[in-house]
Amino acid sequence: MAYFPIFINVENVKVLVIGLGCIAARRINVLKNFGAEITVITKEVKTNVENIDIKIKEFEEDDIKEIYDIVIAATDNNAVNKNIIKLAKEKNIKYYNSISDKNDNNFFFPAVIENDEIVCGLISKNGLNHKIAKKYADILRNTLCIEKKAE
Repeated sequence: MAYFPIFINVENVKVLVIGLGCIAARRINVLKNFGAEITVITKEVKTNVENIDIKIKEFEEDDIKEIYDIVIAATDNNAVNKNIIKLAKEKNIKYYNSISDKNDNNFFFPAVIENDEIVCGLISKNGLNHKIAKKYADILRNTLCIEKKAE
């Protein structure tokens, strides 16, 4: 199945990220660059991100609330991530994404190519091949003389 590319305004959109490793940090930085309001719940801070609300604690099911528009399951525990997505669906969260199981996502994070005039998002046709998306994103950046931002 191919995924339809769509661009949404995430300025002031409330995002909950559970976990704070390298993948979570990349997703946080992309969303932050587009104005999202991000809250992180994590047992420990494994990487540095700035200007976001970080709650250092164990994830609890009550942490997922209807106030969030996007929930990202980014822990290092696949079972916890699966439960987070299940809870997000039950709470009718609009968008959810798991770093563990691509089948648990209703959207994918693209490679972002951006300058003052354009924004491009690039994924593989099925959303699963990040290496090929990165390869073509780098080619497009080089062609357009765009520096790579944090992803």
